[in-house]
Amino acid sequence: MSGHQSEALTLRTYPFSESHKIAVFFTRSFGKLRGIAHGARKSRGRFGGSLEPLNHVRLSFRRKEHQELAVIRSCEVLRVFPRGAATLESTLYLSYFTELLLEFSREQEESEHLFRLALAILGAVGSVPISLLSRYLELWTLRLEGVLPDLDDELPRPLAARARSFMRVPPASLEAECLTLEEDKTLARFSEKLLEYHLEKPLKTRKLLKELL
Repeated sequence: MSGHQSEALTLRTYPFSESHKIAVFFTRSFGKLRGIAHGARKSRGRFGGSLEPLNHVRLSFRRKEHQELAVIRSCEVLRVFPRGAATLESTLYLSYFTELLLEFSREQEESEHLFRLALAILGAVGSVPISLLSRYLELWTLRLEGVLPDLDDELPRPLAARARSFMRVPPASLEAECLTLEEDKTLARFSEKLLEYHLEKPLKTRKLLKELL
């Protein structure tokens, strides 16, 4: 059984027996990874709070060839996301970001660009309007997948130009006035249509966002 290490984002956990958890990670070096964390459900377990959603961690694990689940050896917290107090809006959007990462990361595939994008987005939560970060994440995810069409063919020219412009800057440098409310809604509909067409299914958290916000 070979040992590996990688930076990762904790995405989701599930209970497994009385004392263990199944954890899903998005790793920088190995893409999506599922593993068993022995003793993680115990109050004084060695994993502590490292398995909380969207924690940036240094993951150490072992996995046999062709084995579906890795064995998580350690999980060291590097950074906790997001910063600041949680609101209903931020909680829903962060769940949406998690679903996008779950859907667009692939197992056993290096994910440097998407991983760096995710860290940059999460690092800007609290300082940039989260709906604007959502548009940024959607457009860049589509571009990294190679399925983002020519924006001039799909959007009004002024909005296409604005979208291209804000995609050129880091998420932390985005400004609140980048998009009007109507432009934000138009881009949201555009991205949602493309994402769901590409995935061939609706996104559950996207539906919640529309219903609750």
